[in-house]
Amino acid sequence: MSARGERRWIVLGQDGRHVTLGRATSPSAEEIAAASKAMESQGLTGWIATLDGDYWGRGRVTLAPVQTIGAAATLDWPPAVAGFLEARQRARRAA
Repeated sequence: MSARGERRWIVLGQDGRHVTLGRATSPSAEEIAAASKAMESQGLTGWIATLDGDYWGRGRVTLAPVQTIGAAATLDWPPAVAGFLEARQRARRAA
């Protein structure tokens, strides 16, 4: 699969923090439940989302929300994406 066609499943927090759940296949119900419980235990909320594109490359990536997880709260997708893009830039510079 080309870098352009790469897909990751991630947990994306409202503040842009994120972690990869896996590639190629969607996470299991158990993985989603564990991620949601971990977020909720910290009072956080966010999404299971897909990330299409090369995370470490220079090109653009595309995020799409799949499912809300964590503590019950009002979520706002655009600020989460902006926070994600800033965190990605920091990670790429540090690598």
